[in-house]
Amino acid sequence: MDGQIAVLAVAEKGSFEAAGKYLGIGRSATRKRVQSIESETGTSLFRAVGKVMVPTEAGNLYLLSARESVRQAWLGLDRVQAFLKAQTNDLRIGYSTYLNTRLLDIVRHIPPTGIGSPSVTRESLMTYQIVTGILQGDLHAGFGILPIMEPDLSTRLLFEEPLMACLPVGHRLAAKSAIRPEELADEPMISVMRKVLPGRHEDIVAHFESLGISLGFPAEASSLKEALWLVTQHVGVALMTRFSAMSHRYDVVVRPLSDRLLTVKSGIFTRRDHDQKVINDFVNLAWAETAALRASSG
Repeated sequence: MDGQIAVLAVAEKGSFEAAGKYLGIGRSATRKRVQSIESETGTSLFRAVGKVMVPTEAGNLYLLSARESVRQAWLGLDRVQAFLKAQTNDLRIGYSTYLNTRLLDIVRHIPPTGIGSPSVTRESLMTYQIVTGILQGDLHAGFGILPIMEPDLSTRLLFEEPLMACLPVGHRLAAKSAIRPEELADEPMISVMRKVLPGRHEDIVAHFESLGISLGFPAEASSLKEALWLVTQHVGVALMTRFSAMSHRYDVVVRPLSDRLLTVKSGIFTRRDHDQKVINDFVNLAWAETAALRASSG
């Protein structure tokens, strides 16, 4: 494994010296580790092109396997660490504060009783931080906005609410009781938290494209608060839930979309390979605790 990591480092950094500094073992030790792999394969894995070490054809073939081998080794280590952490009966949960306030209240107070765990540690994080924490084994489960664009995570939908059009006061569509999707075709749109929640943005774009509508997003907001401010400045129209639009004190108008098919989905997610009773019990408990919330939204 040390040899594989050294080969990967040289391929990425372009020299034994840079790879040695990156690994903290020095140039000579890095070269020896690569040479040990070359002795096993019976061929050179790198060739010098000027001052840069470039993988040979054989080296490129080896790199494909080495990357997967190292990835699987780290996954195995994370899996064991997460298992041991779960055995301590301290379940660590991450949650996003962008959840609907009613769902957020449930998430913050899901009791540990009934899942065989005397304590549940909760932490407020950005969705991408929660995803990273779960993948690395630092968190056991997370609550956030779906979809989660990570194949190694398993998700379960807990709550769904319709997206609405957030308009500035006096907008030509503000007088309507509901807005047809085609009426937004020529409107400048504000993409809301696209970098933080790329899956949500892609869902919106895909939904409108399925209706033959191409939306334009000349403005981007990194937060709900910024999106609402941009709306008041007549920069564009933002699509968000009524809860999100009314959670800040801004002079805006919120109108539903007529088809009611575009929604924001919130849920819980865990690692697919962490099939442990304490985690599964918590997921089932979260589902049960949010049953009334789903019934009221339906």
